[in-house]
Amino acid sequence: MIICRWFISLQLFLLCTLICLVGYDPPQSEAQTDSPQQSDQTSQSVTPKRAPRTLEAFQNAIKSGQVGTISGRALFKGELPPPKELRVTLNKKTCGHTYQSESLLVSEKRGIQNVVVSLLRIPKGLPTETGDKPIQIDQQRCVFIPHVLLVPAGTEFEALNSDPISHNFHTIGSHNKELNIMQTKTKRRRLPLTFPEPDTIKVICDVHSWMKAWIIVTEHPYYALTNADGQFRLENVPEGAYRIRAWHEELGKPPVQEVVVTTNQDAKVDFEFSQPEKAAQ
Repeated sequence: MIICRWFISLQLFLLCTLICLVGYDPPQSEAQTDSPQQSDQTSQSVTPKRAPRTLEAFQNAIKSGQVGTISGRALFKGELPPPKELRVTLNKKTCGHTYQSESLLVSEKRGIQNVVVSLLRIPKGLPTETGDKPIQIDQQRCVFIPHVLLVPAGTEFEALNSDPISHNFHTIGSHNKELNIMQTKTKRRRLPLTFPEPDTIKVICDVHSWMKAWIIVTEHPYYALTNADGQFRLENVPEGAYRIRAWHEELGKPPVQEVVVTTNQDAKVDFEFSQPEKAAQ
């Protein structure tokens, strides 16, 4: 009888143990609970697709339509500067008596005009479309028009003198030959010029000291100039991650930014500039 009871107790013990083992469901770790879709999304957000690094890959992306746009604004941070008015000291009949400087133009909504925005590390050899109209910089009523001109490297443009007085077209850059050419009211009123190297070139007239402009000699198509509201737009950019910079003649360069372009999407980038500490050289 004792042996029988012991045997029954042993059977009950073994049965309970088996039930506990079969019914036990261990908790999953955090790594196990994440779905494959969540893991993929995380890795994609951390490591965006690189922009094309070769000319062939860049052109193939454009041909296949794997492109988007980049747009944004250049904004002034801080107290708005008052407009600068310059005195005219010579040829007042043609030039007038005063001139409002274009070296820093800020709208009521803090948009900065004439900021040059460009992408970095773009493959060499991409053609830049210039349109049917000739690229020109003119001297009208003793003012360079436009104040900032974008010209592709190696592309011919024209320097004009539309005033009935003499000017001289004096260029000062870092990577192109300095020019200093007199344009009288009868001679050399239309100058065909070419700058072979990418550069930031200051243009002055030594006859009229207030006259100043800038020629940005570009190395690829992805340059833009902000309008009166500080807006810019870069189109037909192959998808991928880029570095983008901005430059202003008085405000200098804010930090370079990162931007990711997605096919058929518009990537937004804004640049903030503060009160100038010193003029650009």
